[in-house]
Amino acid sequence: VFEKGVWKNKYSQDLKVGNIVKVNQNERLPADLICIYTTETKGTIFIRTDQLDGETDWKLRRAIGFIQSKGTPDNIPSLLGEIVANPPNNKIYDFQGYYENRAHNIKEPLNLEHTLWSNTVLASSGYIIGMVVYTGKQTRSAMNSKSPSSKV
Repeated sequence: VFEKGVWKNKYSQDLKVGNIVKVNQNERLPADLICIYTTETKGTIFIRTDQLDGETDWKLRRAIGFIQSKGTPDNIPSLLGEIVANPPNNKIYDFQGYYENRAHNIKEPLNLEHTLWSNTVLASSGYIIGMVVYTGKQTRSAMNSKSPSSKV
């Protein structure tokens, strides 16, 4: 987590909406995130979602265009603005929101391609920087969890 100008280790249970987190290749995503930057030069990455939807094919995701085009790992905090997202729901194939940076007069729509759902795995090389949008019981994976049923 990026706090007070430095990267710090933090347990996923301690994450809050608005935290900036760094996730490396083959790591499980700790919360529902919006991808704001990736070390991949084209700004696209792949995630493995088999723990969420049972599908084994990798899903393409992309970083926020403005931050990806202007950002470096060192200046990301200066490019941050506000991310507005729809209220939490259990729809893993739907997301609507926007990124706004008033200092640079930018407003960019966000959709499913910008999301990184909790408990999926970053499959691309390098790392991503994301902003937490949902945590705990409000994540898509938690909202889609069901108690096991018993047979009688």
